[in-house]
Amino acid sequence: MKNLTYKIKSTLYSYTKEGKKLKRPTYYELIKYENFLREKKNQLVLSFGSGRSGQNWISKIFNSHKNWIGSAERFADYEAFYRYITYYDLPISKDGFFRLLDLSINRDMALYQNSFISSPYWSFGVKETLDKLKPDYLIYSIRNPIKNIESFHRKGWYLNLDKYEDLKSPMIDIVNSQYRSFSRIIPKGEYLNEWKKLTRIGKITWFWCTINNSIYNDFQNTNNIEKYILRLEDINDNYDMYEKLAKKFNFEKKLNKRSFLNIVNKAPNKGKIDKYFYNEWNDREKKEFENIINKYFPYYDQMKTNL
Repeated sequence: MKNLTYKIKSTLYSYTKEGKKLKRPTYYELIKYENFLREKKNQLVLSFGSGRSGQNWISKIFNSHKNWIGSAERFADYEAFYRYITYYDLPISKDGFFRLLDLSINRDMALYQNSFISSPYWSFGVKETLDKLKPDYLIYSIRNPIKNIESFHRKGWYLNLDKYEDLKSPMIDIVNSQYRSFSRIIPKGEYLNEWKKLTRIGKITWFWCTINNSIYNDFQNTNNIEKYILRLEDINDNYDMYEKLAKKFNFEKKLNKRSFLNIVNKAPNKGKIDKYFYNEWNDREKKEFENIINKYFPYYDQMKTNL
């Protein structure tokens, strides 16, 4: 029943003015803006994160204002393939991908002045994406690892992978869509054999750490740009934080508190699998979680929202 409710809300949202802003444009529409010249008044914000970390919600905050368009995974199929080829270092040209993003930014700015674009799929190409798109601001969205991994689990990550015990290379996962097949990366090198023996919680924890470690390293080494960390736990339903965003990014017609709190209901992105909370994990799952976090990404507690 809940999934039906979410689907209805999402469908209804697509017919609103805000929802129509997010309709995926065709190439033939985008090409009309090929010669658009960006001016100083046009601002671009790029948001990076692991996924399931509040990026969709933050994009809706920006999209709730007339002088911004806020999108999340607008070209999910191409973006997931970008993750695939960057993570596995495949010799495939990315020029077409960045042309697609560049044209969409031109369109955003021509129609709405400013563009906020978020994607969890750029995680292994933060520096490259910044160099190509030249944003004015960089946002790193991150969420408490326990909550984030619970959410990935509910979304079906690495479900039924135990049927591929002889897995030795990236696979084509036919359980879900093609773009999700590209997004479910596996370890490279010798660690793959150890990873295959992990529980689903352990596998997802490795994924969370690997994604965030890649973003974190590039984020730390990026200079000459305004950059912000947004921890979901700090900003979720926090109207004071919204007011800081509104001031920083010059939101036209600031929302009242009630309207702000309603943003989370505009386009829900819930998982379909039953919830599996930390207090339900068995001892092995908790131990794997702890060991992998400590080994691969022990930085979360040091990270603070700095808006």
